[in-house]
Amino acid sequence: MDQIYIIIVGLLFCLAFFDLVVGVSNDAVNFLNSAIGSNAAKWRTIMIIASVGIMLGAMTSGGMMEVARKGIFNPQYFYFNEIMVIFLAVMITDIILLDVFNTFGMPTSTTVSIVFEILGASFALSVIKVLEDGLPMNILFNHDNPEAGITGFMNWEKAGDIVYSILLSVVIAFTVGALVQFISRFFFSFRYDNRLKFAGSIFSGVAFAAILYFLIFKGMGSVVKDVDPNQMNLFQQNFKYFYDWVAINIPVFLFITFIISSITLFLLQKWHVNPLRMVVLFGTFSLAMAFAGNDLVNFIGVPIAGWQAFNLWNQSAAAPTDLLMTGLAGKVATPYFMLLMAGIVMSLTLWFSKKAKTVTETEIKLGAQSEVAERFKPNYVARAIVNSSSSINKELIKVLPASLIARLNLKFTAVDVTENEKAVAHFDLVRASVNLVTASVLIAIATDLKLPLSTTYVSFMVAMGTSLADRAWGRESAVYRVAGVMNVIGGWFLTALTASSVAALFAAIMYYGGIYGISFLALLVVFSIYKTSKLHTNKLKRDKLSETREAINYKDVNETLGLLTENVESSLGEIKRTLELTNIGITKENRRALNDANDKLNDLNLKYSMVKNGLFKIIKKNHSNETTSAHLYVLTYDLMQDILQSLTLIVESATVHVKNNHKPLTKEQCKHLGVIKYLLSDYLTYLRETIAARDFSDARLEELITRKNNFLREIEEATSQQINGIMNKKYGFKNTSLYFTLLLEMKDLVAVAARFLKLYTRISKEGKLTK
Repeated sequence: MDQIYIIIVGLLFCLAFFDLVVGVSNDAVNFLNSAIGSNAAKWRTIMIIASVGIMLGAMTSGGMMEVARKGIFNPQYFYFNEIMVIFLAVMITDIILLDVFNTFGMPTSTTVSIVFEILGASFALSVIKVLEDGLPMNILFNHDNPEAGITGFMNWEKAGDIVYSILLSVVIAFTVGALVQFISRFFFSFRYDNRLKFAGSIFSGVAFAAILYFLIFKGMGSVVKDVDPNQMNLFQQNFKYFYDWVAINIPVFLFITFIISSITLFLLQKWHVNPLRMVVLFGTFSLAMAFAGNDLVNFIGVPIAGWQAFNLWNQSAAAPTDLLMTGLAGKVATPYFMLLMAGIVMSLTLWFSKKAKTVTETEIKLGAQSEVAERFKPNYVARAIVNSSSSINKELIKVLPASLIARLNLKFTAVDVTENEKAVAHFDLVRASVNLVTASVLIAIATDLKLPLSTTYVSFMVAMGTSLADRAWGRESAVYRVAGVMNVIGGWFLTALTASSVAALFAAIMYYGGIYGISFLALLVVFSIYKTSKLHTNKLKRDKLSETREAINYKDVNETLGLLTENVESSLGEIKRTLELTNIGITKENRRALNDANDKLNDLNLKYSMVKNGLFKIIKKNHSNETTSAHLYVLTYDLMQDILQSLTLIVESATVHVKNNHKPLTKEQCKHLGVIKYLLSDYLTYLRETIAARDFSDARLEELITRKNNFLREIEEATSQQINGIMNKKYGFKNTSLYFTLLLEMKDLVAVAARFLKLYTRISKEGKLTK
């Protein structure tokens, strides 16, 4: 039976690998957002700089994984077998939770997740101990005080600090970010090239000093913090002298750094080096290093604690149920080879994780100055906030001097991206610099004052504050951006609640289920990763399709026609399959077939919602006086929308009828629908083949019209039979409502589908649209 603990330790380290992957995928947004969003350098260059920062951060980490062993709970009151259940429940929950957040592109705090997972799992074991041992319930909520003879399993203050950190991070980071960005933009404006030589050097010098201060105290502070001076190596000893000197002489250090940085960056401009670009890249390196040095505990702290607990038990002669984990209360440094391996895994994840890019895109798009497809749907609260802000703004305009309003408008008018086709950045280097500097300073100050600010929360809210100040949240996008921010913040609180609840549940399953419970949850992790990976892969396919559509040269009618016919041909195949599934569902009352039909319908609607989002960009790209391509694109979208509206009514009516358990269609109706289904499938197949072959001859069009007329005659016959049945009281209201919807919408669908071939035939003949 003792072999199970060897398996658990091995499983913990396997889970640590996956946790590093999902953790970096989530936290990469903290240090990549500004560099990628502003296009500060090539993607490869940004990745190299961030990877170096991660490796140095991991290797210079103090390696004291205290949060996993103590602070959240008191290990001296738990036995070895209980501790291992807690650690395993935490790791399984962490992987599933972060992976789900990453899949949907929602950045969250790995610190919050790990703390509340430990809290939930240890609380579940505490409840079990209290119930099994007949202990008083107040032990669950006591503050541990051994000197007074008071036992307390949990440390509730830590959980309170985390909730406090969320609220504090949101308010402080957003406000400070907006204020600093407003001042910076007012000084630089969006056309700041002429100001870079002198003002840019001074601004960048201040930024370098602030980031370097952050790097020393937050990024490299763990090198000497909480490390026994007698166990320091030569590098740590020398760095401690420098660290202590800076801590005592902060103003002097900042001034010296500012002078050296400003002069250096001023001189580098002679070689066409943009000082703001250097600030962004240095800030990216610093935040990446700080992330690896301080957040590493969130990913490998629990497995290392489990390994140390196993060693303590292995060195004793006690049974797993008799050995209290008092030894975990001490400080034990993590071996450097583990830190090295963790750094390598994190760096590789940064390069190859597609989910890391998804999470980064969420923050970038919420703060984008340019027009993007909005991810989030507006809600009542978001609308109320935007409407209130708009009313306040109108009142301020009435009060403020007109000259000041005009000057602000001049300063805050963004440069249109289309003015420079090479500029693919979502925001400029001024905002990127403010993002990094403000976040770095706030995190460093909070660390010094021991305020529990989260790195993720600060970085995200600063980016949102700067985007608001930069007028990126205009009337066209504000309600969507506010809703997006609210969704992300809501996700932070959901992280805490979900992490603690799920970890508690998993701990109870493993405690009572033993090896069977552990095996079940291990399989659950594999299944969860498989499902989320599949969802994410499908999302990437849709995004790639959207990118392909935007990349096409819309000045070329033939190229546009080729893309559109390919998409229409593919969509017609999906429509045909959806109709077949609906027919199976309604005639055989097959709910699974109807669910599949709804899934395909949703995919089609999502696909063409992306087309709708791209319409404006496509028309805007077409600088030519020839508008045929744009017209063709708009008309194709319009026809497909008409088809999808009919298809939606067909699928939804059939689904509601079956799920509400209404009377099924009669045999005669099902038989007639079978004939109609055959004719419709044949019609759509012929249309698909014609479009795929790009054969837009008159003969093909005439043949399609003949098939359409045959189909319409069958629809008329079915309609007449239904009317006769109603008159003879053969059919009821629900039956008639469904049947007429199916017949009439299929009739409309066929009529609209024929217009595709007519449109493309006209284009192929004339080379342009007739007015």
